[in-house]
Amino acid sequence: MKAFELSTDQVAPIVLALVADELRRRFRRRLDGATTALLSPEAELGRGGLGLGDEEIAACAARAAGFFHAPLGGLQTGPDATIAGWAAALASAARRRLVAFAFSAAGEAARPAVDHAAADIFADAAAASSLVYGRRRLVSLVSPHSLMGFVLTILTPNLQQIPRLDARGMTPEALNKAFSFGDVVVATPSIWRFLVQEGARAPDNVIGVYFGESMDVELANNMRKAGFNAQREVYGSTETGLVGWRDSPGRPFRLFDSLARNGDGVDRIAPDGQRRPIAPPDELEWVDARSFKLGRRRDGAVQIGAVNVFPERVAAVVETHSDVKSCRIEVGRHSGGFDRLIARILLREGLSPTEGRARSIDRHCRERLEPHERPRIYKYEAAPRR
Repeated sequence: MKAFELSTDQVAPIVLALVADELRRRFRRRLDGATTALLSPEAELGRGGLGLGDEEIAACAARAAGFFHAPLGGLQTGPDATIAGWAAALASAARRRLVAFAFSAAGEAARPAVDHAAADIFADAAAASSLVYGRRRLVSLVSPHSLMGFVLTILTPNLQQIPRLDARGMTPEALNKAFSFGDVVVATPSIWRFLVQEGARAPDNVIGVYFGESMDVELANNMRKAGFNAQREVYGSTETGLVGWRDSPGRPFRLFDSLARNGDGVDRIAPDGQRRPIAPPDELEWVDARSFKLGRRRDGAVQIGAVNVFPERVAAVVETHSDVKSCRIEVGRHSGGFDRLIARILLREGLSPTEGRARSIDRHCRERLEPHERPRIYKYEAAPRR
């Protein structure tokens, strides 16, 4: 398993991302991806660096150790602890024993982490690596702590023995200067849409990879016009791991070799030949024994910026405002191509839409919902009088 060994430098950005995510989930403190990417791993977690309290440091240590199923006792938890120190301890623990990983779905703080056997994650990395064989460098615009981010931007370049550039803190202008012949660039469709709109251009022989939300034909074509002629879309989830891939949004997905169709479902084939069923988040419409198209979501979620959002939960939060009788959440597409949530609100009897009431409801949502869950448009309707 030498090909899958992780160095301290490779573990450090994962730990940074885990710390940022844990602070957001449990303490409502926000460090965006660009800020996280630029933080020094040598910075202290306590007052001299990130300014975290004892409870926050302890929670972040538990999250980082849990990701690798490593002993928590190996991580220093005092105020002078550093990301670099945690990364060194976790890389050492992983070299001694690494049997599983624990991944949390983005935006779903209430759901417990999902465990995956290390052998399954390594099989996914080998499959992903085959899609970008021969690249000279990987440029990442996504966080490395999600299952897809970890497999595609940490393990894949490790297998290919190519350098990895974390470009989340770079401007579009700086990215254009940084892109190089032979790169593979990994981003979600929302990030790709932003890059194309900001004038991203690729030199010869650059592959664009995307995952996390549906890619439309128009955006894929615009990417090709910008020089990203070769593309790979990877389909999977936190619960299932990688499932399939395609090179054009108009084509069916192909199952990776470690999976097989079983009737209308899918089995994962372990290295020892054992098969177990997995449940993709979407219904699969089979084209043949190894090809499929995506049907409707099984859980009712919609994707906003590659993060799952549950409209019924958002509506329920809006309805806890004292002025709201009912709420319905819809998804609309902005003229720039980005999806956003629209809240259709029916006010309680006798109330009419006013600027003050609208501000109050918006403030209510900001205090209780994550950024990706917040409606961007509110449409109000007064309740009819009896």
